[in-house]
Amino acid sequence: MEIDYINGLKTDEIFAMSKYQIKIHERLIDIKLNPIEYPMISKKRIINDAVKYLVYPFIVNRRVRKKNIKHITSQDLAYILKLVKLEKTIITCHDIIPWVYDNERLPTTKLKMKGLMKADRMITVSEYSKKDIIKHMGYPENKISIVHPAVDHDIYYVKRDREIITKLGIPNTSKVILYVGSEQPRKNVPFILEALKQLKRKIPEIKFLKIGAPQVSGAREKLLELIEMLSLQEEVIFVGYVSENDITKYYNAADLFVYPSLYEGFGMPPLEAMACGTPVVTSNVTSLPEVVADSAITIDPHNIDAFVNAMYDVLTDEKLRETMINKGLKRAQLFNWEKSAKEMRRVYEQLNSNFL
Repeated sequence: MEIDYINGLKTDEIFAMSKYQIKIHERLIDIKLNPIEYPMISKKRIINDAVKYLVYPFIVNRRVRKKNIKHITSQDLAYILKLVKLEKTIITCHDIIPWVYDNERLPTTKLKMKGLMKADRMITVSEYSKKDIIKHMGYPENKISIVHPAVDHDIYYVKRDREIITKLGIPNTSKVILYVGSEQPRKNVPFILEALKQLKRKIPEIKFLKIGAPQVSGAREKLLELIEMLSLQEEVIFVGYVSENDITKYYNAADLFVYPSLYEGFGMPPLEAMACGTPVVTSNVTSLPEVVADSAITIDPHNIDAFVNAMYDVLTDEKLRETMINKGLKRAQLFNWEKSAKEMRRVYEQLNSNFL
């Protein structure tokens, strides 16, 4: 079977969302891919956008082969189907957060949404995202397949060691709370800081590590103002970008991972933390309960008191910690790339048979 793999990557760029496809196709060694990528272009954004929205769809149209399945690997590239006519198409739609949560109605966003509707089949990453797509777009349920992201268990595994946080000057007596992600409003990071202020009254020696870039203009400045207002300057450490190999060291060093997001299409960090033997407290909304099941404590992401109590319990109750760690390890094992690859193959085979 051959696939025209429309991924939009330039040879010098890898986007996080694309890792999902790369990990799967590494395991589909007998499926031949015809990658159709952006041409190498200037770094200037205005030129990038011009190529993306005006030139790239026609590059795709020229390079696809009629007999092949055309797999558009991200909802951000769905606009292609609005600009050119392709047959035997699949789109991977991780979520429609800009449309549903951010209420974004830019012309480019509308173009993507219209393009999504033209796909012959759609792959998404969770039951929640599937319901969102059906509810807000009206896309046929019988044409949507769920292929979960997975944990790379060769990278994310238990190797408990505090060396990497010791280098930050954090004493062994401190309880370390970790968050991995952006500072977008839906990530609810100010909520974590408010909760930390209360938790500090119960556990004075705490440190909060925030890994990841802000990804939103002005977000870091607002957080720094809040940190100062809450007098948490000594408790909060911004680590910034961390490579995948190093991030596992932080997961393994942390006493607790928190993720009170307001909206997720899936939510990988809680699974990665559990795979490293770190207890998780996360939200009870959108896809997150589906991802963690009963292996984490799920809390209303607006209820600070409940969140503080959950963090305190995990950090002080050794029996609870042990139970959560064991459940988390078992839960994370259910998400593996071999299983996801088999599910992806099934979608390809079903679509291919429909056109025979």
